[in-house]
Amino acid sequence: MVGERVGVEMKAGRVDQADSSGSLSEQMAAYWSTARFDDLPADVIRHAKRFLLDTLAAGVAGCQTDVVQAVVAAMRAEGQTSGAAVLWGRPDTLPAGAAALVNGTASHALELDDFGGCGHSGAVTVPAVCALAEGRTVTGKEALVAIVAGYDIASRVLAGCGGYRPHNARGWHSTGTCGTFGAAAAAAKVLGVSADGFTHTLGIAGTYTGGLWAFLADGALVKRFHPGKAAQTGVSAALLAQAGLTGPREILDAQWGGFYPTYAGDAATPERAIAGLGEEFHIVQSGIKPYACCRTLHSCIDAALHMVGDASAPNRNARDITGLIVHGDAQTVRQFRNTKIGNLLDAQFSAPYCVAVAIDSGRATLDQFQPLRNDDAAIRRLMAMTEIRADRTLGPADYPSLEVVFADGTRELRDVPCAKGAPEAPLGDREVLDKAKVLLEPALGEAAANALIAAVWELERLDNFSIVTQWLRVSSARNA
Repeated sequence: MVGERVGVEMKAGRVDQADSSGSLSEQMAAYWSTARFDDLPADVIRHAKRFLLDTLAAGVAGCQTDVVQAVVAAMRAEGQTSGAAVLWGRPDTLPAGAAALVNGTASHALELDDFGGCGHSGAVTVPAVCALAEGRTVTGKEALVAIVAGYDIASRVLAGCGGYRPHNARGWHSTGTCGTFGAAAAAAKVLGVSADGFTHTLGIAGTYTGGLWAFLADGALVKRFHPGKAAQTGVSAALLAQAGLTGPREILDAQWGGFYPTYAGDAATPERAIAGLGEEFHIVQSGIKPYACCRTLHSCIDAALHMVGDASAPNRNARDITGLIVHGDAQTVRQFRNTKIGNLLDAQFSAPYCVAVAIDSGRATLDQFQPLRNDDAAIRRLMAMTEIRADRTLGPADYPSLEVVFADGTRELRDVPCAKGAPEAPLGDREVLDKAKVLLEPALGEAAANALIAAVWELERLDNFSIVTQWLRVSSARNA
């Protein structure tokens, strides 16, 4: 039955199924294929609208970046010139899968999209929903349920891997791997497939999921591409299942070749993938970014701002600092020690850079990363005195802490368990709207940005989701 837990045990890459209620993906499909708007709590719907708006805004802001231009050019080279789906912030269109690829890439292009869930759930889920909803009559309520389904399954698949840190420590980029399942779930929900078709959608998507952290070594643009590829794969999987292609029913738990034995090994906790299914909605575990860099560094930024960089520390400034120490684990050092800043990605994954600009400017918004400030003498000074130490054991919910050494010999250490924007310390609705307007207005104009925001906020009352997507086209914005 839906919601009933499967007794599974992962040892040496094997899953022993102790319950006959169906595979993990079958149970997910059984619930989400039949879930309706009225089944979801009001707070879950509110989260879905906030994440939808935040993702659209991030995608519009990233629509003209180099990585998006490259992806669009590649689609054109394949002969795809137009289609039913809008490219956000641009005047052109593409077929659904290609549009999901472009818009998913754009959503992650500036590291402004949400966090938690599978890593960046909005950038995989929302582009899939938008791409398939256009050209079909999909109500606002149906779109909202599809978004919630995508967030839920993307996060549940990662939970079954043992969580974010174990999965990513193996070299997998969870937004690409687990996010593919979320995109597939959202796409299946938009298409309204049966429970069987939903299961096949997840199975098809899972056979082509991927994404590796190798990009971090040289700041390769492919990092931004991973959510787009996941969104595209999810769309294709749903369309293929609808057309009759079958996928493995035990895509997650097959003893040989299943996702968990292959991608997670001994770290897997597959029972967590269905714990509370239909009662606990994982969308509430995601958060919205106030800072334009990797979420793991937000705790150090909050700490820096509190100790030095804002009005709460009026007697301290950057000139008083003689040392900065980021306390983390081996993965913290591996991911965030870089001081050779050659491009945007380098800066957004550099603890020395992010802490330095926060202290110097009192913020870590996009203007501190574009243009890069790594040649600024004040930034170079702070970066040079920053040390990243692997002297902590970080649990699944832990983040690095920051210690500041001052010229008078005093030291202050601050740990921020829940940085601003986390589910436990969420941005207010006004802050979400303000962020969206800042990102939307340069591309769309004030009138279209306001119209888009209003449509999202009233989404459950709309008979056709295309009322939202029409405002994402530049041509529509200019006529507003």
